[in-house]
Amino acid sequence: MVLWINGFVGTSPTFDHIARILASDYLMPLAFSAVIFAIWFVGRDLADRRRYQRGTLLSAIAIGIANLVVDIIDSAYDRQRPFDELGDSLQLIFYRSTDPSFPANPMAVVFAIAMGVWIVDRRIGWVLMAAAAIYSVIRVYVGTFYPTDVIGGAVIGILAALITWFIFELLKPVPEIFLRILRGIGVA
Repeated sequence: MVLWINGFVGTSPTFDHIARILASDYLMPLAFSAVIFAIWFVGRDLADRRRYQRGTLLSAIAIGIANLVVDIIDSAYDRQRPFDELGDSLQLIFYRSTDPSFPANPMAVVFAIAMGVWIVDRRIGWVLMAAAAIYSVIRVYVGTFYPTDVIGGAVIGILAALITWFIFELLKPVPEIFLRILRGIGVA
């Protein structure tokens, strides 16, 4: 499947250029981070604002959990990148990443954010889920990941957010106290 998706490289230099920009390690994760930063400060009323702040905190913790899980898997399983295994049959149009391919850490991050936001706002969450899915396909297109790598990263990110949400529900007063402290010092 990676060769089929990557096989379209070169058919449109403009699309290849856009794909290289979108595949950046920084653009999409920063854009997603900007969304959770922005929703920290929005809301039609106080209840809305508190809900969004809870979503931002949930997403931030989920990112940490997702990164921890990815790091544990990476240290136990060093999967080679497609460009290392497939050689010249793959058209790499991005830089050669040196970390393990599975699971895809960038996908774990963007899906953790997307799911964290989805929990508090379905509309924004679906937009982020769609953007994360596009980002995943583009990372396969440019030759840096296998489809299973991005699926694995997505599952880890989504599960990290759901686990964080479950913990938030179990320990409801704890995140609320933390947010109240942040409000007390003028951060929220």
